[in-house]
Amino acid sequence: MATPLVLLGEVHTGLVPSSTPLGRADADEVLALLPGCSVSWLERPIRLATSPTVGVGVDCRLRVGAEVVPIVGTVATRARLVGGWTLQSSACTRVCRSGDRRKQTWSYYLGRKGTTELIGRLPEIDSARTALAEGYLTGPPGREILDMGAISDHLMNHIRFDSGLDRRPPLRTRTTRLRWTACLAGNSRASVSFHLGAGHQRAMRVAVRTDRELRAVQQFCEDVAAHDWLLTVVTDVLDAAERRLGRSHARIDDLSAVLHNLTGLWIPGGHVPPEVRGLWKGLQIEPGFSRQWSLLTTRVRDKVASQRAPG
Repeated sequence: MATPLVLLGEVHTGLVPSSTPLGRADADEVLALLPGCSVSWLERPIRLATSPTVGVGVDCRLRVGAEVVPIVGTVATRARLVGGWTLQSSACTRVCRSGDRRKQTWSYYLGRKGTTELIGRLPEIDSARTALAEGYLTGPPGREILDMGAISDHLMNHIRFDSGLDRRPPLRTRTTRLRWTACLAGNSRASVSFHLGAGHQRAMRVAVRTDRELRAVQQFCEDVAAHDWLLTVVTDVLDAAERRLGRSHARIDDLSAVLHNLTGLWIPGGHVPPEVRGLWKGLQIEPGFSRQWSLLTTRVRDKVASQRAPG
């Protein structure tokens, strides 16, 4: 398969709407997106369930700098469940140059799940990669512009409203959205930059050295999204606890739910392929994911202990 110009992806992460973590049988039912295709499982170092991949056809446009170009193909979508609690919907497509300026039949695109082709002229390859990545991450939305967020939302809502879920989660949490791009670094070193946007929005740029690493980037981005969501949830719970100083029961319930259900999910890189696991090192330095997690969970434990202390 030809090396793509860029990979574009989006991961939405939230709490599965269930009063208890989903076991294997329940997760198999909820994540069975395609008849006859089974859910894949990894048990170590933490249980991870991944749905079959579903292709979503797109015929729209992408921003390339100040311009827009037609794009046709499919976006690959899948759902993941980490530790029975962390639910993710993930969408990704490999953006390639078209070998023909005319659109092909849909059977051609459906046979290349997760690949989209740009139809039209592009600048030379290095500037095209940069322009595509920046247009996707920072360009304004539009009716005809590829909307990976809507694709991820559709899958997340499909799972959340499954009749097998009781929709009584132990915590009220928000869903985070990580939009990411990845491409080959050329003569530069592999790198990753992570940006917290307004509200629940995040953006990440990844550059790797080889095609093999590029194929593994989606799993790295999903792992980062899962851990960023954990940080977001704990931060929100602590902020809410500070605002509700007079309502001790509400505070202790939410803080205890964090300790009981979420602290065991913190394993950065646990399910990231070895080829790209080293990308986590940069994020541990800046912005310092694990350092922040340690500080936050220590605060939660201290608050729970102080409220349970006699007197």
